Amino acid sequence: MRQDADDMAVEITVLSGLGAKAPAAILVETPSARLLLDAGGALDPGTPCECVSEWVTDLERRGWPDAILLSHDHIDHVGSVAALPWDIALYCTHEAARALPPGRPWRPLASRGEQTIAGVAVTTGQAGHSLDGVWLHLALGQGIFYSGDACLESAVFPFDLPPPAAIALLDASYGRYDRSLGEAQATMAQRLDHPTVMPVPASGRAAEIALWFVDHAGSDGPAGLALDDGCRRALERLLALPATLRRPGIDARLRELLAAPTADAPRLMLVADDGRRDTWPGFRTLHSGYLTPSRQRQVASGEADWQRWNVHPRRSDIRVLMNQLGARKLWPLFTDLTPDWSQEFVLSCPAQARVAAGARPHSTHTEASDAAG
Repeated sequence: MRQDADDMAVEITVLSGLGAKAPAAILVETPSARLLLDAGGALDPGTPCECVSEWVTDLERRGWPDAILLSHDHIDHVGSVAALPWDIALYCTHEAARALPPGRPWRPLASRGEQTIAGVAVTTGQAGHSLDGVWLHLALGQGIFYSGDACLESAVFPFDLPPPAAIALLDASYGRYDRSLGEAQATMAQRLDHPTVMPVPASGRAAEIALWFVDHAGSDGPAGLALDDGCRRALERLLALPATLRRPGIDARLRELLAAPTADAPRLMLVADDGRRDTWPGFRTLHSGYLTPSRQRQVASGEADWQRWNVHPRRSDIRVLMNQLGARKLWPLFTDLTPDWSQEFVLSCPAQARVAAGARPHSTHTEASDAAG
């Protein structure tokens, strides 16, 4: 879709991520610069995804961008970097760089601040979703804001208020869902009356769930919790970041978690999720985010449980962001574009937008099948 402002023609093309939960890839073009925001791979790790190759092929046909900007390290935002030419300048934080193919050159993207990339003034801030995950604000026209994955409720990761922008490309992975994290936690606590394993993104909700369990759900404190090596290393990296990239007041509790011996018979075990393993003998599996097709079948058959842990914006959070930005138009990303979106927000019409790979709406609408990471 072409946006004209301040005598500058700006074209935004959602290559993937508009109309469904799908890999993130947004192309922003001006007469003098072409920026790719995120380069998402298959949502199911290790599984070929036709929509990924489609958006990469579409981008190649249009012409490679001047630069790639990555919001954070999760596979649905970085997983296709390997399919793009390595001579394209790539900008990301040190944490996101850990997810790049070995040897892939990259340039530092500020955790929060301003810098110029391909002649475009780019402002970044913490997005509240993962270790040093950022949102992106482009000083084009009256401002373009891209949230990447974001969360305003995290007790671990800060969310920085963004500057004004007329156009908001926002993470809407939860659709119209509007329950608070506190409500979700209360429901989750009821599911921990037996030994439970939770596969989680190590650089995402692992730290939050660990602290919550010790503070509110674990009568035996850290002794009732076990962290696998992936989650433990992520906690160490979290503590190694500058203190301003964590919510205040949590450092002592994080160090206590790391110092605690591994529980022999934990009530909750957190494991770094690679998307491939689905069962852990002796533990009931509890998923808390996006469900792959095989995990949807697990939950539907009663072999595993699912309870959302909020790591994306709720409907009310999207309203807060739109008001903070002073945005005139919303592009709801990573969700089905149901008619009720237009009842509350002025949308950049999907019929005018470029809806490319991965944008086919889901046909199932159960809470479990719509679960997002």
